[in-house]
Amino acid sequence: MLGLLAAAATLLHRTFRHYSWAELGSDLLALGPGVALAALVATAISYLTMTGYDALALRYVEHPLPYRRYGLASFIATAFGNNLGASAVVGAALRARVYSSWQVPGFAITRIIGFNVVTLALGAAVLVGSGMLYDPARAGEALHLPGAAVLVVGSLLLASVVGYLVWAATGRAIGWRDWRIDRPSPRLAVAQVVLSTFEWLTMAAALYVLLPAEGRLPFLPFAVAFSIATVAGLVTNVPGGLGVFEATLVVMIGTTTSPAGLAVALVAYRLCYFVLPLLLAAVLLVVHEARQGVTALGSARTAAAAAPTPAAAAAPMPGAPRPSVLTPSVLTPSVLALGVAGAGVSMLVVGDLPGSRALDVSAVTISLAGLSALLMARGLHRRLKRAWAATLALLTVVTVIAAAHGDLVLSAVTAVLALLLVPARSAFHRGALFARPQNPVWPVTAAVLVGAAVWWQEFSGLGGAVDAPLLAASISGDTSGTDRLAMAAGAVGVLIGGRRIFKAATPGPQTADDDEMARVADIVARSGRCISQLAFTGDKRFHFSPGGTAFLMYQVEGRSWVVMGDPVGDPADFRELVWSFIEEIDRHGGRPVFYNVLADHADLYRECGLSLAKLGEEAVVPLEEFTLSGKARLNLRTCRNKSQRLGLAVEFVAPEDVAPLLPALREVSEAWLADRNGKEKRFSLGAFDEEYVSRFPLVVVRQEEKIIAFATLWTGADGQQVQVDLMRRLPDGPSTVMTFLFVECILWAKENGFASFSLGMAPLSGLRTDATPSFWDRVGHLLWTHGEQFYNFKGLRKFKQGFNPQWQTCYVAAPGGLALPNVMMNVATLVGGGVRGVIRG
Repeated sequence: MLGLLAAAATLLHRTFRHYSWAELGSDLLALGPGVALAALVATAISYLTMTGYDALALRYVEHPLPYRRYGLASFIATAFGNNLGASAVVGAALRARVYSSWQVPGFAITRIIGFNVVTLALGAAVLVGSGMLYDPARAGEALHLPGAAVLVVGSLLLASVVGYLVWAATGRAIGWRDWRIDRPSPRLAVAQVVLSTFEWLTMAAALYVLLPAEGRLPFLPFAVAFSIATVAGLVTNVPGGLGVFEATLVVMIGTTTSPAGLAVALVAYRLCYFVLPLLLAAVLLVVHEARQGVTALGSARTAAAAAPTPAAAAAPMPGAPRPSVLTPSVLTPSVLALGVAGAGVSMLVVGDLPGSRALDVSAVTISLAGLSALLMARGLHRRLKRAWAATLALLTVVTVIAAAHGDLVLSAVTAVLALLLVPARSAFHRGALFARPQNPVWPVTAAVLVGAAVWWQEFSGLGGAVDAPLLAASISGDTSGTDRLAMAAGAVGVLIGGRRIFKAATPGPQTADDDEMARVADIVARSGRCISQLAFTGDKRFHFSPGGTAFLMYQVEGRSWVVMGDPVGDPADFRELVWSFIEEIDRHGGRPVFYNVLADHADLYRECGLSLAKLGEEAVVPLEEFTLSGKARLNLRTCRNKSQRLGLAVEFVAPEDVAPLLPALREVSEAWLADRNGKEKRFSLGAFDEEYVSRFPLVVVRQEEKIIAFATLWTGADGQQVQVDLMRRLPDGPSTVMTFLFVECILWAKENGFASFSLGMAPLSGLRTDATPSFWDRVGHLLWTHGEQFYNFKGLRKFKQGFNPQWQTCYVAAPGGLALPNVMMNVATLVGGGVRGVIRG
């Protein structure tokens, strides 16, 4: 991207080197109201036509909506997508945001987005393919392709359109494995081609009417050149195709249009087709999100008022949106960040204010304010409280200085941004974020914007009407020592201030203190869930309910706040507990993950905006009717008898009697780890820690008085369930030892009045393989089928199935989509004891 921008800048610099940019304002005014009105009308028709894309897409997915809804979604997505890089991704995200607020199903939104991309491509293929066949030499020069290649590509583009229409008329749905793409009806396909081609023509018309009439190409050849330039800008992912579009168009039509006229037309086109729709879309988006927030708040209040008890009234009803810091739109900060970044670039460009040489501090301040605004925009995007305050102060200062020096446009822009920031205060509720590897996209984008501003300053000064502005002059060394010193000192101050704003925050101690552990022990002592015993592994943080009767145990890995299991404690506090935890995560910019949870609280997790992905299945043996007699238990009976003949005997040890056995247990544990060439797992499993092992009942298997295997046992406080936790055995012991241990544990649990015995989870077991599996189901099934060299998934399931258990599905509740693979890697790192543990097992 940087290389393309540099090449485009060089070409534009050479083409417009004789144009005096100081006259740009007067040249724009000279276009006249008639030309400006014609460009605005063409722009309006173009955007109106693009709403037809969504109309066709909704008919394709058979999900009708009124025009006021899909028209809004189309306009907002298109306006933002046109101005930002990766326009397909940006447009898709905004369409998904708006459509989902009207309860359009996710699968339908995905099909709408795909259909729109195809529609846009069809019109582009018609015009670009026609242009390549009409004038292959000029198209080849613009695209840096040989003439023969241009002819081939043009032919393929037109053939693809014909092929699409033929497929729609006579073909069948396209399927590959579990994927399926239904063909549109012939009428729908023809409408796609016609509508898209017309929309591309109206987009070209918005620029065509701005060009000087003298030397202007006929409209259709110009529209073809325009389409080729637009596609070139789209495929580079440069925001708005800025620079690449202009450079390509210069090659295509630069010989027929004067540089001065082309420069003015291009700037006017950017203002008319890009900037004005973006501002309108930003306003509409903020209004839409505000209405959604008010609706959500009203729904939550209605639900709370209908609650029958004070405790229920304090919490949202299932499925009702929760009024909280999450209610403000997550897009509002992004919109404001975009506006502040744009203002920052403007400050860099106009760094040499009229009269500022008499008072150098003004020029220095404006240039540094531009650098600061780019830095603050990142903080606004991340919804940082400090960034909001610093940006508001910065915009206020720039408004005053710009007005004092006569730059009323910049003053008005910064004043409007400041006024928009004030009511959005509640959206910026986060402290600084965790220290983590930074995404390079934002620094690279900021560097590109600064570089573009410097180039513009140098470029715009070539006409001789103005001196080199301060930032460009400072970089090139053409300013006084005082100016350079002030600029350097200010830049250092900006970086120091930015470091303060983005300074890493932490959510508290890595593990709990003695007071917290005492509260945890009290709650666990009343919990019927065996898994709550993982609270004592010593590697977790805790989040308590306001009443102190329930908690979540969790740890932070990367951006993921991973909760182990469902909430523990009083179920009446679970909803408020989970929501307060979600809000705490949001203040730190993290993402919630609930690992190894049951379906009991699935509605609560979905209420929080999380998706549930299947992890596997837990094997639970009902004990009331368990017996070793009968044909179904023949293998277990045979294994037990064989183990007893080999001299194996089992012993159950109370927690207070474990201490004398610890040295022998450690020998078994270390031998087991050495044989596996691995390390202790943690977080979701107990590790061999003497204090931890001594907390629980223990079962040991001896052979001639020597301990050859052992396991710790978790018991529920209600006496209903027993579960095996830490299991170790000597590598050279009898092969039947673990089956023997499990059989004896199950018989012991039944004799002591427990209702069930958990054998633990079989990972990736029971994932969906029907016609509509999720991405995670596909990946998990692939590992289940082909991953035996990494982990014995099938063998573990088969071993547990031998006890004829009931299988309970276990889930991970987390943000869906592309975040899930990263979430699962964070979880694997926690469970594996670090990345090395994940790899080595």
